[in-house]
Amino acid sequence: MANYYKGDEIKFAINIEAPGFSMDDDDFDIEVKSGNTSVKGYKDASKSQGTAVVIFKETETVQPETPDGEEPQEPVTVNKWYAIVDTSTLALSNMRVIATAYIVDANANDGVRRNISVQPLGKLLEP
Repeated sequence: MANYYKGDEIKFAINIEAPGFSMDDDDFDIEVKSGNTSVKGYKDASKSQGTAVVIFKETETVQPETPDGEEPQEPVTVNKWYAIVDTSTLALSNMRVIATAYIVDANANDGVRRNISVQPLGKLLEP
């Protein structure tokens, strides 16, 4: 687990996978918790109440791998999602990322199913 210092702005990749979910098309949010404190950001920036968590995508062109003897394929454009977290207001402790995906599902009570994933981010230390 990595160590970070209070005041760091940590950038990390987001890769949420769930059946029926697309990061490009569906809503999601990211919360970072440390001790009894947390900050939250939304894919839809209009829902965010600050800049403690900024979520954005970068478009990248990649060359697909081709098996030996086959013609090279055309480059493909892919979106990669990232978050930047300002740790200034977080407590010194182990940080974890909580990603919530909102998946359109006709069988869910309100038509949207939530899928939550939690991953460790690192330890927040005093500089």
